[in-house]
Amino acid sequence: KRTVRSQDLADRCMDFLAAHPDCKVDFHYGPTCGRDSRWVVAHWYETGTWSGDSCGIPAKNIPMTVEGQTRFYVSDEYKILDMVVTRTFTEWEEAMLEKNKPKYA
Repeated sequence: KRTVRSQDLADRCMDFLAAHPDCKVDFHYGPTCGRDSRWVVAHWYETGTWSGDSCGIPAKNIPMTVEGQTRFYVSDEYKILDMVVTRTFTEWEEAMLEKNKPKYA
């Protein structure tokens, strides 16, 4: 299990939107909660263009498509207690991973 601070998550989303300013999110299946579960699940996809420079990575002006699933575990008061995200990566994210990879001598 990996824990991420909410501010880090928000900052990461803003970096992503800077790289893909026309990003649009649609749902394969909108948020749904099972009858016997407190997990709310959404299967979504995003489309757009890598047209913005972000985090020191220049734009390539190429189409972007990514999809994933987000699950929220909610309390009786509908407060999110836990969240799980699985998704594919964009070329911008792969470039970020490469840029931030440790360099060994």
